[in-house]
Amino acid sequence: MKHTRRRIARNILCGAAICLITTLAGAQGQNDISGFRPDRMAAERLLEKQFRSIPDAARAESDLRHLTSEPHMAGTDASRRVAEWLRDQYRSFGFDAEIVTYNAWMPQPREVKLELTKPTFRALGSQEKPIAADKDTSDKRAVVGFSAYSPSGEVTAPVVYVNYGTPDDYRQLESMGVSVEGKIAIVRYGKGYRGVKAQLAEEHKAAGLLIYSDPQDDGAGMGDTDPQGPWRPTSGIQRGSILYIQDYPGDPLTPSVAATSVAKRLNPAEAQSLPHIPTMPINAQDAAAILAELGGHTVQPSWQGGLSFAYRTGPGAEVHMKLQMDYQQRPLYDVIAKLRGASDDEWIILGNHHDAWVFGAADPNSGTASMLETARALGQLVRQGWKPRRTIVMCHWDGEEFGLMGSTEWVEENIADLQSKALVYINTDVGVSGPDFAASATPSLREAIREATRDIEDPNTGRSVYDAWADHTGHAMRDTSGTGRTGDAMDASGKTPVSTLGSGSDFSPFYDHAGIPSIDMGFQGPYGVYHSVYDDFYWMNNFGDPAFAYQVVLARTLGTLALRFDEADILPFDYPTYITEIEHRITDVFEACTRQEDQDTLEPALDAVAKLSGSAHRASVALAAISNSVLDQSRLAQINHSLAGVEQAFLAPDGILGHPWYKHTLYAPASDDGYHAEAVPGIREAFDHNDSAALRGEASSLTAALLRASARLDGLAELAREAAEPDAPSGH
Repeated sequence: MKHTRRRIARNILCGAAICLITTLAGAQGQNDISGFRPDRMAAERLLEKQFRSIPDAARAESDLRHLTSEPHMAGTDASRRVAEWLRDQYRSFGFDAEIVTYNAWMPQPREVKLELTKPTFRALGSQEKPIAADKDTSDKRAVVGFSAYSPSGEVTAPVVYVNYGTPDDYRQLESMGVSVEGKIAIVRYGKGYRGVKAQLAEEHKAAGLLIYSDPQDDGAGMGDTDPQGPWRPTSGIQRGSILYIQDYPGDPLTPSVAATSVAKRLNPAEAQSLPHIPTMPINAQDAAAILAELGGHTVQPSWQGGLSFAYRTGPGAEVHMKLQMDYQQRPLYDVIAKLRGASDDEWIILGNHHDAWVFGAADPNSGTASMLETARALGQLVRQGWKPRRTIVMCHWDGEEFGLMGSTEWVEENIADLQSKALVYINTDVGVSGPDFAASATPSLREAIREATRDIEDPNTGRSVYDAWADHTGHAMRDTSGTGRTGDAMDASGKTPVSTLGSGSDFSPFYDHAGIPSIDMGFQGPYGVYHSVYDDFYWMNNFGDPAFAYQVVLARTLGTLALRFDEADILPFDYPTYITEIEHRITDVFEACTRQEDQDTLEPALDAVAKLSGSAHRASVALAAISNSVLDQSRLAQINHSLAGVEQAFLAPDGILGHPWYKHTLYAPASDDGYHAEAVPGIREAFDHNDSAALRGEASSLTAALLRASARLDGLAELAREAAEPDAPSGH
């Protein structure tokens, strides 16, 4: 009976929220922009039109050519040179720009060696083959394929194939009586973050780990390979970090503390995020030499990859791997550029990382080039007489590839300012690898993304980016980038899908740790050269974005969103939709409970969601009542800080179970995946461990967060009601 009452309550609450959203949407005309008074919309549209006319494909091409002119891995002089160039570009656009430096514990490879020792000897560890048409692929400065944060070590052991190395794959292997204990596991890239693969191999007592790129996932099994097409050649290697960012990102020796020169540091042996077994990435041709020699069971069809023989579990082959890593405190160079507005206590922040494993044309510098064009256009508007209403902060992070280093350290150092001033963080990473738009965001900002993309033209179709987005998300897109960000099918309401934020890019410290409402977005396409030497200017010029049109469109999209958040009277946060999703997520967990005592434990959280839904409804009604009113800036600032601050209410002061750096009680990266978001992660972690005491603690923490958010929305409603009173101060 209690279960039935909850379902009825859910339907009533969801219906009320949907009704409210429909009513508010119906009250606006087709050309309206959420958050703006009717008398200010024409000026905003004119400003956006002027802005969108400025970004230029030739400039984006020139900037990308410069950014990819040399390898620029974090911790190197080349990374410093990129940061200095970016700083100078922003200064030329009229921004106050500086480089902020941190020092993080980071490795570089001294020796990476791999040999097949049984049944025959064969030297492996081959590097990427140069392409005659692409001179950059012959650059001797490119770092060898290595796994950042692998320990040094030397291992000779039999090999066992574990498919993608997921928890389910290990369970399947165990059901066949095959163990990786004391052996070298070989797994393929895909279906999760490589650091989770390393952690699972360590937990299963493997002696070492090889991670390879299977042609079925991002190579010839997908289409033509570079230089004939966009997919990975058989010699291509996916470099990458295996730092356990699922525990915490950033400098492993200074968790939750900025890695400044005076920071107190852990001993490396104490650092929870550092792996403990030798790990290296290899290409498909080396993997084929090993896998072809395995004995044991023939694998099931879902484990069969794209190499031209039947895969087996092993063992049967033996390999020798030797890794020597040079660990040091190495510098990170963050570029922070500010376009100061009338209110310097309100920040609109945009971010992208500038470090790359090699040249990084798509990852990340397509996003960097787009950010530069966004900044250049904003600076030109200022020279033409526009004054930003709020301060726009544009950031380029260093060390993202090693584990979200630069962004995490900056957030940890500036968290007090961020939580009092930051209104939104907009991230792009692999900005452009094709023409298909995709986005992730806190649920309150989904509609703002959809609304902005309706006003930007898609160069391939001549329709809006939104319409093109709707066309290509009529079916789910496969994740080939390795980043974990995919296009999803249209959602249940028929709207374009905006995914929930997990981790894997620089939005994570803002959202998961500091509670800043965040967006991550870019344009995707066939992209098989992720983290390889082939991700260079040649690849972008021939396959990713040959006309550099989508780097311009990304600049226009980033800038349109920045202008709307900068110029809005009342920021366009959609909390009824957010709370409806929360209620669905928590009810789903409640319904999955098989024990009455677990349902009883979650009852207070369901009650808190009902209260939160009512608060969101009242706040939305109160804000709608003043949407056409002229309010003074101090009152608007109060309202907007309250709107943005609701997200912080969802943070647990002590963090979520097992992962205290991650403080968001509603969403965190899935611990067995590392990229994609898991709803109510503390609750799910307690369920996974079948820990009733932990479940009670996490349910209590979640309930408290929901009640804090409810109180903030009630306070917001009161602010809006006070603003609606006849004697409220007026004037814009």
